[in-house]
Amino acid sequence: MTSPVFAHLHSALALIVAGGAVGLLIGAVHFVSLRWNAALFIAGRPAGALLLQLLRIALSAAVFVVLAKAAMLALLAGAAGFMWARSIALHLGRVES
Repeated sequence: MTSPVFAHLHSALALIVAGGAVGLLIGAVHFVSLRWNAALFIAGRPAGALLLQLLRIALSAAVFVVLAKAAMLALLAGAAGFMWARSIALHLGRVES
């Protein structure tokens, strides 16, 4: 039988890992779709680009609301994962250009 202290640490660790993974995933989707969004604007399709922009931001916001309702640790880890995805996207953008 585990002590209540260890059970609390395990649940906190699970929230951090899950939140970070969700944040990294939604960040990857967000920044990949940002590239598609820019391509739509460049191609002269502003209506499609604006729709994609709205969907992209709404999806990210909805995920952060769910993480906030889950727990503060999940939200903070999700934000960290999202920013990690941003840094990866920026790095990959520099490598490609």
